[in-house]
Amino acid sequence: MKPRLSFVLFSALLSHGGGRETWLNNILPELLTRDDFGAIDVYFISDTTTKCHPKIATYDDPRINFIETRLPVCSNKAMAILRIVVFCWCVAGRLRRRPAEQHFVVAIGTFYEGAVLALLKVLKRRPPLLIAWIRGVWSKEIYHRHGALMQRIINTVERQFLSRADLILSNGNDTKAFYERLLDRHVEAIPNALDLEKYAAVSRRAFSSPSRTVSFIGRLSEEKGLRAYLQGIESYLTDHPADDLTFEIVGDGPLRGLVEAFAAKYGRWVRYLGPLSNENMLAYLETIDAGVCLTYSGNSGGGGVSNGLLELIGAGRLVIAWASPIFNQVLDDTQGFLVTEGDIAQLTQCFVALDPDDARLRIAHSKDVLPRYSLETHVEKFVGYLRAGLKNAGR
Repeated sequence: MKPRLSFVLFSALLSHGGGRETWLNNILPELLTRDDFGAIDVYFISDTTTKCHPKIATYDDPRINFIETRLPVCSNKAMAILRIVVFCWCVAGRLRRRPAEQHFVVAIGTFYEGAVLALLKVLKRRPPLLIAWIRGVWSKEIYHRHGALMQRIINTVERQFLSRADLILSNGNDTKAFYERLLDRHVEAIPNALDLEKYAAVSRRAFSSPSRTVSFIGRLSEEKGLRAYLQGIESYLTDHPADDLTFEIVGDGPLRGLVEAFAAKYGRWVRYLGPLSNENMLAYLETIDAGVCLTYSGNSGGGGVSNGLLELIGAGRLVIAWASPIFNQVLDDTQGFLVTEGDIAQLTQCFVALDPDDARLRIAHSKDVLPRYSLETHVEKFVGYLRAGLKNAGR
């Protein structure tokens, strides 16, 4: 009998979602082509507000069982906590009723989803094989909203939840190193990946016209470096305004109001395009020449091999990124512009120095990294790791 694979995400699976939603939308079709599993389930959340928005494309695939937990709309902190409790309890209860033999439960996250693993370990006499797949450093991602004390509390709770997991995966070497220090146990790194064939279809060459466009794509938040991007643009426009260089911003998040005001102020050079669905991303990347990747790596920030970074490389766009463990694990300074983290003057200078010939040379070198991040290799490593875990568990 083929094993069952269950993914657990505290996510509404919206088509314009972030890295986890993009990753899931990529990995599910590839898993289906391999036929390694008897059934694939995805446990997710929904409420009256998310029902109004389209979901990732794979949501319509009848071969996948999408199992929703309906939640009340979040109106305050107490309601937010209630949503988490309801989700964890409902998903753990549903999974508890599944046979444990030949069943993988993969929590895509460490905190909300990790709580589901902990509940299963406690409530089920013989739980399935429990896997945590870390998609970033969550305590860093929420630092701006909650501060150092909450960061320490979250790390403590994460240790408790992840101690219940049989296997732990991460999406990059930097996240692997962080959680190995936190947990004092082995974490396997399987970086994010890209459908190379799909991205090879890009037809427009970057820097092929006199006008040039630089874009920020992602969550509009402090940890993603959005404010640094705006400061770099403002510095550039103050001293080097040029009609052939424009700046765009794609995404949604807590700093949306700041972005809208900035675009209104500098409307001649700056455009805010709002959120964009995964299905439209490749077509959009064809319209730009360069993209910034500015997620911080310190107390506030994130971690892992970025989907957005791989998409820029795959589409043949110039990457402008912080020289940090997040981005140095993929690129060197011959393959993009790597800027000292937080240095606005250096970031501004990258905008000034956008020479087409130099940019195209860096883009050509960046393509050398892509074979390491193919979707097929990614899934092969994942499935192989699950098989080894099942064998070691004696099932």
